[in-house]
Parts: sequence; structure tokens; C-alpha cells
Amino acid sequence: MRKFSSRRPMSLDIDHMRMLHEEAIEQLDLMKTALEAAMQARDTIRDNLDQIMLDHWHYYLDVIHMISKHDETITLVFQERGMELSEEEEDLSAREFNPNYTLLLLLLLALSRRHRRIWHVLGLHGEPMTEHLKNSLIMEREHMANLVSMVQSLI
Repeated sequence: MRKFSSRRPMSLDIDHMRMLHEEAIEQLDLMKTALEAAMQARDTIRDNLDQIMLDHWHYYLDVIHMISKHDETITLVFQERGMELSEEEEDLSAREFNPNYTLLLLLLLALSRRHRRIWHVLGLHGEPMTEHLKNSLIMEREHMANLVSMVQSLI
């Protein structure tokens, strides 16, 4: 009789995960730059900058989707918040885009900070702090999911 082993979770490739979080930070920074410029612009220029900002948000969500492929925990956290991370893009063209720029800017800064924290924690090694680091990652994932949900509701 054949004996099946239980499914073990795939171990994280720390370097790859750090690279994905760096890319997420980069997309958020680019989005922040477009947002700051849009806050100062009017009419067509503002519309163009808003579109650039939305493009970076879509690319950011693509990176989050790639992260979720390697980190099952983050997928579960997003699902708990009612968000599905899929390859399908939500059609935002029908929505009226009139965000609170200041709030959106602050949320992007907070989200970027969460990714930097995760990037930092993934690079730490040390037995005495292992449990603390695991708990820190859980908290950061939850906060990141909340922030993504808030930004998505504004966009």
C-alpha cells in the first residue's frame, strides 16, 4: 500500500521575496510621485497624472499577486478582508476617479513603510528573535492588507 506524505508548505525564497517587496516599494514610490504632481496640477495634466497613478496601482497589485503566490499567509490575510488576489484586473474605467489626494498620499506612505518593514524582517536572522519576527510579519501582513483595502476603496 502506498503511503502519502502530508503536504508541506513550500519554504520561502527569502531573496526572491525581498526582491518582490522592493518592486512593490518602487511601484508605490512611482505612484506617490504621480500623486504629488497631480495635487499641484489641473485639467488634462491632472487627468494624465491620475492615469499614471492608476497604472502604477495596477502594477503594484500585480506584484502583490506574485507575492501571494509565494506566501500563502498573505493570501489568507487578504481573503479575511474580503479581497481576492487574482490575475484578472478590475475595470476601473467606469468609476468616477475623484480621490482625496492627501489621504491617498498618507496611505501610500504607510503602505510603502509596511513593505520596507517586511523587507527588513525577511533579512534578519537570529534565533533569540525568531518568534518575535514571526509575530511581526503576521502583524505587518495584516496592516498591509488593511492599507491595500483602504487605497482600493479610494480608487
